[in-house]
Amino acid sequence: MLPLLLSAASVFMAAALFVAGQMLLGTQLSLGLSAAGLGPMQIGLIMMCYSFGFMLGSIAGPRLIRRVGHIRVFSAFAALTCCAALAHSIVFDERLWALLRAVSGFCGALLLIVLESWINAHATPQARGRLMSLYMVNYYLAGAGGQLLVGLYPPGDTRLFSMAAALLVLASVPLSLTSRPAPALPASSRLKFGELFRASPVSVVGALTAGFAMAAFYQLSPVSVKDLGHDVQTVARYMACAVVASMALQYPLGRWSDRYDRRRVILGIALAVAAASLLAATIGQLSLAALFGASMLFTATASCLYPACLARLNDRTQGRNPVAANASLLLCYGVGQCLGPVASAAVMHLIGPAGLYVAVFVVLLAFAGYSLRRLQRADTAVDEQQRFVPMPSTPSPAIVNDRPAGDNER
Repeated sequence: MLPLLLSAASVFMAAALFVAGQMLLGTQLSLGLSAAGLGPMQIGLIMMCYSFGFMLGSIAGPRLIRRVGHIRVFSAFAALTCCAALAHSIVFDERLWALLRAVSGFCGALLLIVLESWINAHATPQARGRLMSLYMVNYYLAGAGGQLLVGLYPPGDTRLFSMAAALLVLASVPLSLTSRPAPALPASSRLKFGELFRASPVSVVGALTAGFAMAAFYQLSPVSVKDLGHDVQTVARYMACAVVASMALQYPLGRWSDRYDRRRVILGIALAVAAASLLAATIGQLSLAALFGASMLFTATASCLYPACLARLNDRTQGRNPVAANASLLLCYGVGQCLGPVASAAVMHLIGPAGLYVAVFVVLLAFAGYSLRRLQRADTAVDEQQRFVPMPSTPSPAIVNDRPAGDNER
């Protein structure tokens, strides 16, 4: 395992720098927009542009990488996202910042495709799961570090934008200097929505729901906590704890979903996320400790929903054209990411900071009801289920397209 880790060290270092920079920039922008006097709805619309750009990047990225290569794409778009970060500190304009968020999302998708393709290329089928788990630990710890940097200076301070830009451009150094050969990327293809929905309705609706919940939380929770009267340092600690908690249940829930009916596991996850949202919307508004606990439960469970839905889709397709099916499910997740911040911001505008969690609670409860109804249908036998693969909070086509070898024969 040690030689495998050493061979992927440059990728892990690049991923840590990139994720820390993106997390720092995202939270800094949410707080900066709030400090500038913008309301939740305006903030939600601007922050949603990142998800929209990421969705476009997920579509265009594989084709672009095939044309010019992994290292060139990574270096070019790391520089571009660095420029986008710096541009926020030069001029404040809502429309310009929305455009810059879309650019950052587009670049972020391409950078993640390169990083995760590289990890999959270095891993043997026997070690891929362990290497991906270590990648996730690296991902979430770097994200927590980026969140803690937010508390160093006041919201909107140009030094935070400079720090984010420095981290983002430094991410290109390890890969630019590596002597390891670049990986090959499989051809990109997708299923039509009707085919995808017929294969697994629960996976489609679940992916939309997961994207909704995760994007709403990460884009708007800094504003929600700040509007409760807490300082920037508290917001930074809150976000860091939430990011670290995201990896807490990936392994146990993954094992559970491999051993039991996947639909019941998805239903259990949905109910847990709904319960955490309800706690955050009620007692979390009265007690900071309760808000921390509820939010950590939220991210710990919500981060498992998309991987479980992806595994469920693989159960239903039984290895038939997995690349097309998985790439199409990622688009559903991206649509949910676009809807989450806007819908949650609208509820926040009506009822205050708790609106973020109320919106997510309603959506998750509706999905749980839908999942319960689908449980009445016949299903794939447990011993024929595909293996659960842990994923970061923002999955890329590289992960969903590179399933471990041998999964199709399970």
